[in-house]
Amino acid sequence: MIPMQTATQQQPAWATGAAKRASFGTVVGVELRKMSATVADKILLIAAPIGLVVLSIMFMVDSSRPNTLTRQLGPVFLTVRLAAVLVDLTLVKLIAAEWHYRSSQPTLLVQPSRMRYVFAQATIAVGAWLLISGVHVLMTFTFYSGRLDARDIQNLLVFRPGMVVAACFIGALCMTLLAVTVGWLIPNTAGAITTYVLVSLLFTILQGNIDFAGWVDPIEPARQLSGVSQHGVIALVTSLILWLGLAAVAIFRAGTREAA
Repeated sequence: MIPMQTATQQQPAWATGAAKRASFGTVVGVELRKMSATVADKILLIAAPIGLVVLSIMFMVDSSRPNTLTRQLGPVFLTVRLAAVLVDLTLVKLIAAEWHYRSSQPTLLVQPSRMRYVFAQATIAVGAWLLISGVHVLMTFTFYSGRLDARDIQNLLVFRPGMVVAACFIGALCMTLLAVTVGWLIPNTAGAITTYVLVSLLFTILQGNIDFAGWVDPIEPARQLSGVSQHGVIALVTSLILWLGLAAVAIFRAGTREAA
């Protein structure tokens, strides 16, 4: 008998590509494309940097005469808390919507490592943080400093520029960490967005004039660095333990959450 010969079956190109492990850059690119997947996403993505600049101008228009460093830093920290709200909401929506609308299912079927997507989202958040921090510093030393000079008020910020820059970067990092933590903890778009906005507004109100909640304030490290905080090192430690602990729990949950 002549043995039967079967033709070697070739897999389609998409199946061959799907069998390979995607590079981390590819995963980051996928997450970036998800940020502009719908018309609403595109509108938010365009409005976010514009809103960052416009809100910074609004918050830095101070009608009082801030003659102390603490009072001059007030509008700066208000800007740090709220000016980047649309940018942070973009991050919250990106992370929470992935689980809310089950858009993670087809992705995880091909590349099942959840932690790679968590780190990809964190990479995007780092980029957003650098953008926000740069705008904060630019607006502080251009528009806000110009406002002080135009009103013949001694600009005390220029005497400690390093501290101001560090406070802007650390404060923006804390608010970005808050955004991604909420997104990872709450896999519901509306719930996550509502939680982030309420927490941001709550601490803005509590920390407006009197330091009521420094023990749990997300941006307490920046306030401690600048000397604005009325609490000591213990408040810094409790704030770091709370928010870094929540971030760790959020990463663990996002890395083990079922897509179904």
